[in-house]
Amino acid sequence: MLKNLLLIISVPLVIVHLIILYFWIVDWEKLVTEIGLLSWIGSILLGIIVYFAHWKLNHSEKRILVTKRIVFSSTLMTIFLSFLAITIEFVTSSMP
Repeated sequence: MLKNLLLIISVPLVIVHLIILYFWIVDWEKLVTEIGLLSWIGSILLGIIVYFAHWKLNHSEKRILVTKRIVFSSTLMTIFLSFLAITIEFVTSSMP
């Protein structure tokens, strides 16, 4: 049951991460709204929770390994984008 639940959560989570990447590249102003920041932080936290929940499952199944790696890489990408956005904001705000 946990495998199916994680799969049901993982697919939309990765889609949300890809949407965040799209908006980060195309229209970053939508990510700095209240809803954008909540979805950004929420997707990162949910990605971390789902990744650690995958550790409880049998690691020998190919489907679990692939899903675990996809969730990990998309969450890591979203965390990297957030640190990059914070760094860019810090640098541009410190300019005269």
